[in-house]
Amino acid sequence: MSWANKLVFKRLYSSASSAEDLPWYEPDPPALLVKALDERPGPGRSLDVGCGAGAHTLYMAERGYAATGIDFMPQAIDLLRNRARETGYDIAAEQADVKTWSAEQPFDVVLDVGCLHSFAAAERQTYREQLLRWLAPGGDYILIHLGRRGWWDVWPVGPNRVYQSQITGLFAPELRLHEYEEEEKRDLPLLVGGSMLTARYWFKKA
Repeated sequence: MSWANKLVFKRLYSSASSAEDLPWYEPDPPALLVKALDERPGPGRSLDVGCGAGAHTLYMAERGYAATGIDFMPQAIDLLRNRARETGYDIAAEQADVKTWSAEQPFDVVLDVGCLHSFAAAERQTYREQLLRWLAPGGDYILIHLGRRGWWDVWPVGPNRVYQSQITGLFAPELRLHEYEEEEKRDLPLLVGGSMLTARYWFKKA
């Protein structure tokens, strides 16, 4: 993540007293995550990568999963721990660098909403190696990511935008794309190009 984006995160978290104060707050779980959990034989272990305040970490705990959330921002982990205490769920919330963090056991479900697209291209291979260590055989990986629509779809501010072919190629052959959705959002600030493509992936590990 660039130093500029880190400063943005620090500014936003320093002014947020609750999860709802964060501009990316989304209380509803991603639809592909819901489908993946519905199709699994039963609860297991789940990991929310770049969990933020942990709304989706809590959702997986509510579904019966032994849930872990990791984020590099200490304020995010504080918010998640507070919400876990309020709701009574036993959630492992850890401040960590995704590129170096390790787990004692693999996870049946791994969720990433907006973490991977904060990495530069040179760092994606490290992320891939980490993900393959985290995800158990037969596991499900849900990725919500900013897609790239063409050569022109590059902006100096905000997350990196990546072609679908680059994402599927990054995780092949160990992860197979099971389902894909995309949605174009318009009427956004000109600073981020006025529009963006949200890409949603559901991968399965052999």
